[in-house]
Amino acid sequence: MLNDQLYPSWTESNRLAALRSYRVLDTPPEPTFDDLVQVAASTCQAPIALISLIDEGRQWFKAEVGLGVRETPLDRSICLSAMLQSGLTVVPDLNEDPRFARNPLVAGEPYLRFYAGAVLETPAGVPLGALCVLDHAPRALTEEQASTLTMLAQQVMSQFELRRIIAEQNERLAANRQVEQRQALLVRELHHRVKNTLATVQALVGATGRSTGSFDEFYRSFSRRIAALAKTHDLLTEDYWQTAPLRQIVLNELKPFAESRVPRFMLIGPSLELAADLAVPVGMALHELTTNAIRYGALSVPAGYVQIKWNVVESDEGRRLHLEWTEFGGPPVSEPQHQGFGSTLLQRVLPMQCNAQVEVHYDREGLLFRMDAPLVEQRLVPDY
Repeated sequence: MLNDQLYPSWTESNRLAALRSYRVLDTPPEPTFDDLVQVAASTCQAPIALISLIDEGRQWFKAEVGLGVRETPLDRSICLSAMLQSGLTVVPDLNEDPRFARNPLVAGEPYLRFYAGAVLETPAGVPLGALCVLDHAPRALTEEQASTLTMLAQQVMSQFELRRIIAEQNERLAANRQVEQRQALLVRELHHRVKNTLATVQALVGATGRSTGSFDEFYRSFSRRIAALAKTHDLLTEDYWQTAPLRQIVLNELKPFAESRVPRFMLIGPSLELAADLAVPVGMALHELTTNAIRYGALSVPAGYVQIKWNVVESDEGRRLHLEWTEFGGPPVSEPQHQGFGSTLLQRVLPMQCNAQVEVHYDREGLLFRMDAPLVEQRLVPDY
């Protein structure tokens, strides 16, 4: 019992994985394999010939002649035992062999008596099944018939190997085409994003210049806005310029207050990815709201805090993002006397860039900003 030859060098899970790698199970009949079983039956002068593959719970026939079925349960499989033997297995009289005498195909219709099967074995020595011939009467094979049956089994495996190689090549070609298409889409999206970014930077230069009174003030305001734009772009590049998580966009702006002993902000909303064309203007809007809160609003005093709340609403026109920015505990709020860049961005740019509906309320208790915008659902570059 300790003889290593009694133990296979493969496991059943490995064997089944090898079988599936040939992508042959449940495929339709093919002339190449049909011809091989016809040659086997003719050469061995047997009424039945099969290319039998042992699957989990069944034996399936890639090709058959004389039996009339494409599969049987494993309790009827003679090839299951034959494939565990190397080379050719010949059973002159199945009815006299205790391994097969009670097999339903031996004890009953079609009353099989003779079996000869050559194992179908991978180059690594893993058995998949057998090329076999069967007869209704006890008999034997001549030396020439046995040799031919073995060579035909090798030809079956050669066809399986060729099939596997072609399938793997086709998969690699398909994967390469997918990569090429993805790269082309990515380049298009990158061109689009760079063009939009340059337009945004140009608008930032003009708007910041008009709303500041000195070069130093212009430089500080412009630098902060470019930094805010860069943070959102960093998130987008992690997903091939496609989407950025809303929660992270908000955290990028409020990060200086995240380690405060007293909570300075609350984020309430589901996990949500924003498409690039929505993420950029939303990121800029959150930057302006944060800057305003630090200079004049709730974040300008120790006791003040901000609540950012969002959810997704279903509508007849598709899903929409509803976002609210509410300030608490800050100085009394009054409507500004003149409109700066921040107000322009919130009330004019967001509706134009992302078709958003915007409300800004200068309540005495704290600023309230609401935005309702359609979500872009389709990705230009598909997921891997």
